Amino acid sequence: MNFIQSMCFVLCLFAVESASGQETKTDKRTKEALAQRYAADKLYTDYQRGIYNREAWKASWVGAKLSELYKSWGVPTRTATDEKGGKVLVYENVTNTAGGSYTPGYIETATNGFGQTVVTGQKAAEDTRWSSQYITITTVYADKNGVITKVDFDSKYSRN
Repeated sequence: MNFIQSMCFVLCLFAVESASGQETKTDKRTKEALAQRYAADKLYTDYQRGIYNREAWKASWVGAKLSELYKSWGVPTRTATDEKGGKVLVYENVTNTAGGSYTPGYIETATNGFGQTVVTGQKAAEDTRWSSQYITITTVYADKNGVITKVDFDSKYSRN
């Protein structure tokens, strides 16, 4: 079920309650289930809205001149020409992030009365370091007259 269907379901519940003339109390489990369903549907609709907005943004550049693109975005990362005399421009953005920490481990030793080394305590190393990389690649295609004909967008995320 998508967001609209789930909202219709909730509205139907309220309509049935008001049509019967008496208010019935929705039990706690039903309220929690409805709240959970609403949250899940909201995530899905936000994701779909993001796709729609990205597609609208890409379409807004089709028909524009490359000079407008240069003024707005600056110089591309890479440029090539296609077989028809047009241009292919690639804009890349790389974001690296890192966090966490490293604490080395250790062993505590002592010598006993016989001159022997004895381990009295130890702690293992703790390594919570991580890094991630987010890459966005926007490819712009233009014809030989410098008019944008197509815009592609791709992104990649990795974490280790």
